[in-house]
Amino acid sequence: MFKFISAVKKEYLLLLRDKAGIIILFIMPMILIIIFSLLQEVTWNAIAQEPKVEMLFVNNDGDSLGINMEKGLRSSGFFDVIDSVNHAKVTAESARAAVKKGDFLIAIVVPKGVTKSMRANVRVAVAKTLSGFGMFNPNLLNNIVPKGADTVTLYFDPTIRKAFKNAVVSSIKEFNYRSETGMIFRSFNIEMSKQFPAYKPADIEYKESLQFKEVFPNYVEREEIPTTVQHNVPAWAIFAMFFIIIPLTGSMIKEREEGSLARLMSMPVSYIHLLLAKVTVYFFVCLVQSFLMIFSGIFILPLFHIPMLVIGNHIIALTLMTIATALAALGYGLLVGTIANTHQQAAAFGAVSIIILAAIGGVWVPVYLMPNVMRHVAMISPLNWGMTGFYNIFLRQGGLITIMIPALKLVAFFLGSVLITYIYRKIKSPLNI
Repeated sequence: MFKFISAVKKEYLLLLRDKAGIIILFIMPMILIIIFSLLQEVTWNAIAQEPKVEMLFVNNDGDSLGINMEKGLRSSGFFDVIDSVNHAKVTAESARAAVKKGDFLIAIVVPKGVTKSMRANVRVAVAKTLSGFGMFNPNLLNNIVPKGADTVTLYFDPTIRKAFKNAVVSSIKEFNYRSETGMIFRSFNIEMSKQFPAYKPADIEYKESLQFKEVFPNYVEREEIPTTVQHNVPAWAIFAMFFIIIPLTGSMIKEREEGSLARLMSMPVSYIHLLLAKVTVYFFVCLVQSFLMIFSGIFILPLFHIPMLVIGNHIIALTLMTIATALAALGYGLLVGTIANTHQQAAAFGAVSIIILAAIGGVWVPVYLMPNVMRHVAMISPLNWGMTGFYNIFLRQGGLITIMIPALKLVAFFLGSVLITYIYRKIKSPLNI
């Protein structure tokens, strides 16, 4: 035990003397969290939150259909319905020109008399239906001039997504069906009252008999998209822990190159004790890094008007996830530091590999914003496993069960890295550089 404590003390003193390394390990990740959160706050909210698109609406109808359509669009929460620009009422021509110039993405023009035409078509349909029961009323067809269907014109900017365009068209059609269905029911009730004076129609509106319930098989009632804080705090905490590969491999290779490892090995201490001492010291470094990242999310980021990080009540799950991530980062560092022959090799390969694993793992760009191919590629990155576990805690309010799979993957990655390191050192002595 004394040998192990002495080796730990030696690693601690070496780390403490490396002022630049301490800055990289502790200060730089905190700066990265602040910078990236500030840079992403506006654009992130535009992606993460439900889009609210400005829409020009020209209601030349002025009757029930146009009014109901406008009310429905306003109440949907997805559109900012605008009927005047610069204190001037929007017309069909000005709406078309505005969309053509790219000032607005969508414009809807409801033609004049569309409600009147709909009522006429409803009266014809009701008259034909009643005639099948021998209750034809010729007065229903008075003053009706046959005409084709009216056209509601929708102008779309070419940059708008097809799925969003289809959603707008579907909404407009739904408002039309509701209005037409209501007219049919009212017309039937009126004619039935004329044919049967004792008939008293109920004063109720038609309601859909089928409802739709959205359920997300998650740990909360609704699916959430992470905020900048919920993403950046775990992302850069994981990145910082894995970037510990630079000082860790540097320490390992420096001992070999300067001959200090040979002197240490001449003492009654095994190589595994020296590795465990490094793991112990840098393990606590990883824990301190995670604490500083969470501290930044709770206390520093709100100073820049960024939402505060809420860690919830699952402290044990958060601690275990941090430990598993730290072990995976240390295992990878030991593996690279053991196989690399020079400091330049370890630094170059270590830094580039961590950046690649971070990029494909969702540290910079969240996985849900990636194309399908990259989503599958992301599954091989241990940084993605860490992101999944922290998302389950911060975003989905999950506990121990929710982090079990990603935590076990990270621990297995650590054990696999240590095993490969052990086998490599069995084949090649640490003193045989």
